[in-house]
Amino acid sequence: MEISEQQRMEWVHCMRGKFSPPGMINEDLSIRQEFFKPDKVFLVEEKKWGNEERDKLYQGLEKFGIGKWREISENLLPKYDDQALRVKASRLMGSQSLARYVGWKGNRHAVDAEQARNRKLGEELGCWKAGVLVENDNGDVAKALNALEKR
Repeated sequence: MEISEQQRMEWVHCMRGKFSPPGMINEDLSIRQEFFKPDKVFLVEEKKWGNEERDKLYQGLEKFGIGKWREISENLLPKYDDQALRVKASRLMGSQSLARYVGWKGNRHAVDAEQARNRKLGEELGCWKAGVLVENDNGDVAKALNALEKR
């Protein structure tokens, strides 16, 4: 049994009429192409992290401290949200968790010293992953940090 082109098109128009959302088809049941075009086009400004942004984050950590991401964003890095700044600061500090640093303030030298300390500890414990100190299941990092603080 062969279906003619006319029968096929009638079936297509019937299905379009039944299942197409409002505004998708014209009165003659042809597809309205404008339906698939966006109403508004939003141009996303490219955010590129570089030396200037890193310097501003160092300034923010010195002035506002760890955890004050909104203040750093509003005053120094308005293109970046709280989460992005937290991740970048985590990399600068060399620690996946910044919980022990909340409220800590330090200049570039102090931040770099913390990063070096975290790196040394992470490499000794095998907990240096992707440029940051990460805790393991045994809690070795927490134990080592507690031991360092008691000295």
